[in-house]
Amino acid sequence: MSCRVACALAVFWMVFFPWICMPAFAVEHTDSIIITADDIKKMNVRKIADVLNQLPGLKAGDSSVSIQGSYKVKVLLDGRPINDPTSSHGSVKFDLVSIDNIEKIEIYKGKGALKYGDDASGGVVLITTRKIDKFQGNIKFYWGNYETSSYSANCRARKQAFGIGLSAGYDYSDGYQVNGDRKKRRAGCKLEYMPENGLKMAVSADCLKDERGLSGRSEYSTPHSRKESEMASYALTVKVKGVDIETFYNDAETKNMDSDRGVDNSITVKKIGEDITSSIEFGRWGTVNYGAAFRWGEAESSRFDLKNEHSFSLFATNAVSFETLSLRLAFGLRGSSYSEFDTTVNPEARISYKKDKWSLSFNYNRTNNIPSFYQRYDKTGTKEPNPDLDMEKSDNFSLSLFTEVSGRLSGGVSLFYNRISDRITYVLGDNGIGRYENFGKVTYKGCDILINLKILNTLSLKTTYTYLKAINEDTGLWMTAKPRHRVYADLSFCPAECFSVIFNLKYEYRQYTRSDNKASVPKRTIGNIRFEYSPDYIAGRFGRVELFGEVKNLRDKNYLYGDGWLAPPRTWICGLNYRF
Repeated sequence: MSCRVACALAVFWMVFFPWICMPAFAVEHTDSIIITADDIKKMNVRKIADVLNQLPGLKAGDSSVSIQGSYKVKVLLDGRPINDPTSSHGSVKFDLVSIDNIEKIEIYKGKGALKYGDDASGGVVLITTRKIDKFQGNIKFYWGNYETSSYSANCRARKQAFGIGLSAGYDYSDGYQVNGDRKKRRAGCKLEYMPENGLKMAVSADCLKDERGLSGRSEYSTPHSRKESEMASYALTVKVKGVDIETFYNDAETKNMDSDRGVDNSITVKKIGEDITSSIEFGRWGTVNYGAAFRWGEAESSRFDLKNEHSFSLFATNAVSFETLSLRLAFGLRGSSYSEFDTTVNPEARISYKKDKWSLSFNYNRTNNIPSFYQRYDKTGTKEPNPDLDMEKSDNFSLSLFTEVSGRLSGGVSLFYNRISDRITYVLGDNGIGRYENFGKVTYKGCDILINLKILNTLSLKTTYTYLKAINEDTGLWMTAKPRHRVYADLSFCPAECFSVIFNLKYEYRQYTRSDNKASVPKRTIGNIRFEYSPDYIAGRFGRVELFGEVKNLRDKNYLYGDGWLAPPRTWICGLNYRF
């Protein structure tokens, strides 16, 4: 499929079929998306990444997510960050939570840093687990090729003011490459206390252990490279008399070993955070939301001594509504003081118009991307430390439109422009050894389009299209692993309430694998299919059984990801989910 064909398809659906359009998930604002547990169930997906990939402007993997080209996305689970603090670029520990235990997912594209802090130039993803209001849960297991297997269980129960939730999971696969096996174990617990006086208190603890082989690129295989990572995450949330208090503690460790290269190192990072927020209503002058945040981090590695740092932030925003004009204005500031960086004051502004079933908004915000401990202090055979590395600064602009003319008509488009200055870049020296430096500017600009078509009562089509121009402004060259065009389409067939089949099509344009643009991977179109069957005759008072299956890469196409790594061949799974 050529880029012209991809663009033509998107325009075709917009122009010729808007009268049969129907939203597939809730969109509350033009620049934010809310996906509920019911929406996730209708998607027939098994991973959080599969949910996010259905949204315009988002691209997710098992441990990564980008919004409008930027991988600096902050992901919060019940208010605590689950970005891996030991990684170099903030990968995400999505496996800390089971998709069956999610109440909703909120996505803020290109915004959210005012309230949620640094490392959010791409945006913010908020994951909220299910409420504990009665005895319920599920047991799920599936198997697939390459010795793939997965087992998980979730259970929640309430007794008067007290609630408890437990979850556990185990995943294993031999992988599709030599030394590509992986094994993951997960466990979690949540305790709630909600007496009738309005107090709400919750304590959560989740842990994840991931062991895997690292196959390497096809041309540079690493048959004996291993990686082990562990992360434990704890949170305490208290809501009382209009004040929200959130406290978290994350403890993560990553080990890398390769006998062929003499690699045996580890890095441990601990982070503590405290957020206090509240609001004051001023009648016609709107509502002021304000808060304070404290962060402390400590890192230690087999290759550098103990390092620690901290920051303190204050923020406030005022939102005013003009009912007669259908306008809403919001403006805020976040000031942050760092132990290792200069003090910053970042603004955020939004103006939105909503009339009947039309809404339009313009957003601007500035945020900071903090260099990781690994980038500043770690030393390897090809990288020197740079303790003077400074933060990136990102300015984000977006103009978004959403319309719902009737119950069968909806659609949205978003134009965005993101500019990153003092970009953190790996610079290679003449001796073959480099280091991370603040060097240059990068811009991400483009548009997102969301299309949903209800062709028949039993047949519907959901399509997203993203155009992205990602340029290094100092060299004029294209950024690596950034496709100019990306199309994601789901064709859903539901002949009965208990049965659904979804055919998925993913298209990505050519992507450069080198920063000098001398190597690239070709464009590709990949087809997938998934189904779910929940027979009524075996549903009863004790629960409901769901049978499901999925086949990815139907044509068994051999292709590379945008970063040059080998993608999976045809894979399949089938399994059972028992809900009670």
